[in-house]
Amino acid sequence: MKIESLREVKAKLSKIVRDLPSDRSVVITKNGRPCAVLFPVTKETDLESLLLAQNKDFWRMFDRAHKEGEKKGFTRLDEVPD
Repeated sequence: MKIESLREVKAKLSKIVRDLPSDRSVVITKNGRPCAVLFPVTKETDLESLLLAQNKDFWRMFDRAHKEGEKKGFTRLDEVPD
């Protein structure tokens, strides 16, 4: 992970994007505080999972479903009809 100021990112965006695969991610700061992150996208990148990981509504729903499963009991995967 690399950290760059917004000013530096504006000045060197092409180089930063070119180096993303080796740097793995770049945290962008504004006034010294993190404001964004750049990640490389490859054939193996699961964009949907990446976006869901950042979605608070998804995690609230996930937590509710997990609590309900603990309360009522989970269905075994091999018991789910095809």
